Amino acid sequence: MANASFEIADLFSVRDKVVLVTGGGSGLGKAMARAFYANGAKVYITGRRLEALQRTIDELTKTKVAQPGQILVLPGDVSTKDGCAAVFRALASKEQHVDVLVNNAGVSRQIDYPTWDHNDADSVEKALWQGVDDEHFTFTNSVNVNAIYFMTVAFIPLLRRAADPSVIIISSLSGLTNQRALGSITYATSKAAALHLSKILAGRLSPLKIRVNCVLPGVFPSEMTSGTNAQDADSPASVNDLVHKAGLRSPAGRTGNPVDIAGPCLLLGSKAGTYMNGGCIMVDGGRSMTSSINDGLRMPDNTYVN
Repeated sequence: MANASFEIADLFSVRDKVVLVTGGGSGLGKAMARAFYANGAKVYITGRRLEALQRTIDELTKTKVAQPGQILVLPGDVSTKDGCAAVFRALASKEQHVDVLVNNAGVSRQIDYPTWDHNDADSVEKALWQGVDDEHFTFTNSVNVNAIYFMTVAFIPLLRRAADPSVIIISSLSGLTNQRALGSITYATSKAAALHLSKILAGRLSPLKIRVNCVLPGVFPSEMTSGTNAQDADSPASVNDLVHKAGLRSPAGRTGNPVDIAGPCLLLGSKAGTYMNGGCIMVDGGRSMTSSINDGLRMPDNTYVN
C-alpha cells in the first residue's frame, strides 16, 4: 500500500456511491442522507410517509453544494419482512448494486400510565406493569430490531455487487446506559438488541465481504425526541427544552448537530472505513460518561428524557 492516497478527497470520497437510508425523511436520517448527497452519492431515502420524504427531497435539493449527487424517494415500510422485501425489489429494479445501507429507521413507545412517582415503590410497580403491553415491544422491535435484520439480509444480493459494501446500523446511547427512564424501556431494550445484532451480522456476513458497523447517537433533537413524530403524537411539546437540558449534561455541553452524525457515517461509507468491521462508534458528546441510574429529566407526563 505504498502508493495509497492519504488525501481527504480520496480517503473520504463517497462520490457515485449508491446509498439507501431508511427513515431518511426526518431527523438523523435526513442528516445522513444530506451528507452523502452533498458529497456526490446517489441517495435513496425510504419511509412510510411520502410527504415527509418529498419535503426532504425539496429541502436538500435547494441546498447549494459544490458537487451534489442525486437524492431520490423510495417509499416503503420496513416494519415487516414483506415490506423489506418490497423495498429491495423496488431498488433492485433501478440499481445494479448498493454500496452503503444505513439502517436508521426507528420508533419509540412511552409508558402508557397517567401518573407515577419514580420515588414511590407502589407507583413504579403499577407503571411498570400497567403501562407496558405486548404491543409496546412488538411495535418497537418490528422497526428497531426486525427491520435491521430483514433489510440487511434482503439487500445482500445488491451489497455483494459493490466494491466495498458497508452496512451502518444506527442504535442509541440508551442501548448501553442504565438510566431511570421508565418511558423508554422498550426503546432502550430494542437499541441494545440493535447493537448486538450489528455484531452478529458482521460475523455472519464476513465471508461475503460485507462490513457491518454500529453508530450510537446520544442526545440529538429529532421528531421523536421533540414529540412531533407521527408515531408519538401525544408527547409533550415541552420535551424540546428537556432534550436541550439533557444535552447540557454532556461534556460537550450541547445536543448533537446534524454534522455530528454525518461525519462518522461518511467515514464508515468511504475508503477511510474499509478496515472497520463489527465495531461501534459513540456519538454522544461524552454523555455516556456522565450518565447514571439516577440520571434523567422528568417530563410533564412523568416520563424521562436521558
